[in-house]
Amino acid sequence: MGFLKGFGTFVLGFLLFLSLSVFSVAFLLNSTLLNPDFVTRQVDRIDISSLARDVAEKQIKEELPAELSFLKEAVYNVIDEQEPWLKTQLNQAINTGYDYFLGKTDTLSISVPLDAFKKDLKNSLWQELNKQLNVWLRDNIQKELKPYIEQNLQAYRKILPAELAFLSDAQLKSYLNAFLQQIQDQIVKTGQAPVLTGLLETLVKPYFDAYYDEYAAQVPSELKADETNIPADVMEQLRLARQYIGYFRSGFYWLIVFMAVLVAGIFLIHRNIQDPSRALGIDLALYGVLDLAGTYVARSFSPVQYLPDEVASLGPWLTELYNDITGIMLTFSIVVLAIGAALIVISFVFKKKAAES
Repeated sequence: MGFLKGFGTFVLGFLLFLSLSVFSVAFLLNSTLLNPDFVTRQVDRIDISSLARDVAEKQIKEELPAELSFLKEAVYNVIDEQEPWLKTQLNQAINTGYDYFLGKTDTLSISVPLDAFKKDLKNSLWQELNKQLNVWLRDNIQKELKPYIEQNLQAYRKILPAELAFLSDAQLKSYLNAFLQQIQDQIVKTGQAPVLTGLLETLVKPYFDAYYDEYAAQVPSELKADETNIPADVMEQLRLARQYIGYFRSGFYWLIVFMAVLVAGIFLIHRNIQDPSRALGIDLALYGVLDLAGTYVARSFSPVQYLPDEVASLGPWLTELYNDITGIMLTFSIVVLAIGAALIVISFVFKKKAAES
């Protein structure tokens, strides 16, 4: 009879050990990849502004003409300003997607409004254009603009106010020099010249608005992904993913039930407290020690070293993500080890009480 008890305890303990190995992986997946709160928390940590610069800098540098290089700063400014909005939209899309994949909703429908983003992009581009024109004037009034005006002085006479028409060429040059110097001083002191701002609003802004609105009209007011516009083959794969996630989650909870049955079986074999407590305690403590050692080894590696230079700004975020994942593994190992140690202690306490009685 003792042999059968020992053999039964060994078999059930071995199955429990294997089940724990599978459960630890399932627990990690359920706590990270299949947990929308975990995913949105990681999204909130991403420095989208720095990432956008890393990803776009090389491509923009190669494709954008030098004279339009200010546009990239305008786009970056919009991303800086809109980062909270972008993260909110991403988190909403993530939660909506998870509601579908986790079976909380029967349909998939994700939408992101873009009207506010397009408006902010337009304002930022215009502000950046103003800034760049002022910078260009500040740097080029003396070496380019002034010589150009002097060479074309007679042509400019035709558009001057009537009160300046009587001035000689020398007097007109002196007047224009003083006027240009005034503009340059204003830009140096304040970053802009009021007279230039007014001219830009009157002469340039209408053309900018028309040019921007033409391209903005090609961008929809809302990005939407649902069963009406997702390709049928892609939608079929998403349905399969939803189905497999459902199987996984069901298996996850059934695995907990299976482990509980194994524990109950060990107690039923012995029909006392001390023997199954010691057997389970040794089993759990051994698994906890091995898992804890593996987790510490995993934490000694740094995933940042494998990041390409184009996304180097993701380094701190990736480190935090890796620490969060291995932190979950570490907590799981410690809990299992603590339960195992507690059961071993309980087995000795009951053994001592049984001996005293």
